Amino acid sequence: MMTATQSIFILFYAIFWGFIASVQGRWKMFHWPLIKYRHVANRLALSFFLLNILPVLFFAMAFFMLRNTPANETSQWNWGETIKQVFTGVVPALAVFGFYRLWLAAVELWPTLFYQCKNQQGKAIKKIEPTIEKLHINKKYGPWNLLFALLYLLIATVTPWLLTR
Repeated sequence: MMTATQSIFILFYAIFWGFIASVQGRWKMFHWPLIKYRHVANRLALSFFLLNILPVLFFAMAFFMLRNTPANETSQWNWGETIKQVFTGVVPALAVFGFYRLWLAAVELWPTLFYQCKNQQGKAIKKIEPTIEKLHINKKYGPWNLLFALLYLLIATVTPWLLTR
């Protein structure tokens, strides 16, 4: 039987993951038709790992950690218990934003691995593949995105661990 907190976690994780998926069009994170180009293949591998594999593994871990939350009827909860259960369910779902920030950090720290410059574009992909310039990728933001990614992931991991003990 799933606990109320696990249900809250599932709902918010799905909402947040859907939100992150909505930005992928601009970045062409999963540009499968152009996989023959090295920078596209690199970006696809990064995207698949950070935005598919790791979120699923984190989901399984967090769902397992939330198994110890109360399974009693929500009508029996008091106000404090309700806040605690909702907080415990929503905060781990924020990890999805950490995975996205990790992706951004990698792209910003090593942009030429994942995108080409405007003057490097071949005629075949010039109109459909974004460039470093078109996306306004700036290396100075990479460390900041990495820091906030780690904060999101740390908070999302520690919260259920602390609040379910």
